[in-house]
Amino acid sequence: MKRIEEQLGWGDSSQWSSRDFDRLGDKIHEQTGVNISNNTLKRLWGRIPYQSNPSTATLDTLSQFIGFENWSAFVAHGSRLKSAEPKQLNEVVKKPAVKRGLQKKMIIAATLIGCVLVVLAVVPFSGRTIGTPDYIFIPKKIANGLPNSVLFSIDASYAGENDKIEIQQNWDRRRRQLINRKDSLVASLYYTPGYFDAKLVVNDIVVKEHPLMIPSNGWMATLETGAAPVYFDPSEFKTVDGVAISPDLIKKRNTGIPITETFVNYFWVEDFKGLALNDFVMETTLRNVSFDTNISCQKTHIIILCEGEVVIIPLSIKGCIADLELYYLDRAITGSRNDLSNFGVDDFNNWATVKCVSKNNNFSIYVNDNLAYEIPTKGEDNKIYGVKYHFQGTGAISQLKLSNSGKIFLNE
Repeated sequence: MKRIEEQLGWGDSSQWSSRDFDRLGDKIHEQTGVNISNNTLKRLWGRIPYQSNPSTATLDTLSQFIGFENWSAFVAHGSRLKSAEPKQLNEVVKKPAVKRGLQKKMIIAATLIGCVLVVLAVVPFSGRTIGTPDYIFIPKKIANGLPNSVLFSIDASYAGENDKIEIQQNWDRRRRQLINRKDSLVASLYYTPGYFDAKLVVNDIVVKEHPLMIPSNGWMATLETGAAPVYFDPSEFKTVDGVAISPDLIKKRNTGIPITETFVNYFWVEDFKGLALNDFVMETTLRNVSFDTNISCQKTHIIILCEGEVVIIPLSIKGCIADLELYYLDRAITGSRNDLSNFGVDDFNNWATVKCVSKNNNFSIYVNDNLAYEIPTKGEDNKIYGVKYHFQGTGAISQLKLSNSGKIFLNE
């Protein structure tokens, strides 16, 4: 893997984005004619947890990518290179350019074989391989509600005097807090519930990460302000019919936020032990409450909070579907290049139903009983920790049900 990184020249792979893995997949396809998915490449690089070894077809394709017929030829060349005496290797280097080209392939093969064997023997695609025992990074929550301060016990003394050391609260690199290498305890503030991968970052490289869940303790609702959110008491938005924050309640808070920049969020976050993405059903009923004609699209997102990733289901009125984006873990599906028309609703002031079904390596999304999109999956078993609703303007929810083939985990 290291040799591939060096040939690509894209920098440290721990900092690669999902788009970088897409680009690598494109290069492999251009050279071999075979598609290796973004997720498979991420597993090979230890970025996605997976308890399995790569298939022979994948190894054949990687071998072809560096100029060999298949994996067997790759291994054979690597074995011959490993057994060669130094004198023999020197003689090969002194031969004409054609032979030197073969020698280069053999060196590349040996390097890639070594890297692949290290991955198979040490990592076995478990994904959580980032880190070194020389660093300590352990979070501890201080409160049960929100906002919530988290104390991080830290030992970053292994870093150099001039190294840049930061805490990253979650996936967002913009949310980094600069610390000193001699700090042993650092507090960080979390404003919303969720499942977070907190990270210790040295010189922009993640050296430790630790999962952190902050539950919502039932329904929670916030109003975005650009800084600390405005929190609503459950007595203000919970009714016998569900949850709803009215336009009048928002105006009553007198936050000074323009109507066109008003966003309301609802959360339900908890540890649903045994609920995972490979066997999962979500059913919900919701509506976007438009209280100003300037909010024309009534964009709404249902965000399924998963271990390490999210699924984002977009909704809007019919006329705005070209501007929607559907996300499944690390895959982005844009309305400008895909048919997302069934994510549009005729009148979002009325109730709409959304249902997600994940089974048999397929993720299906239904809107108002119509199939909106199907996504082939790879058996991803990320744990599910809850749902967030994000309304442009405000909204209401009358049902949320989470289940799998054997159990109902939540029925609100």
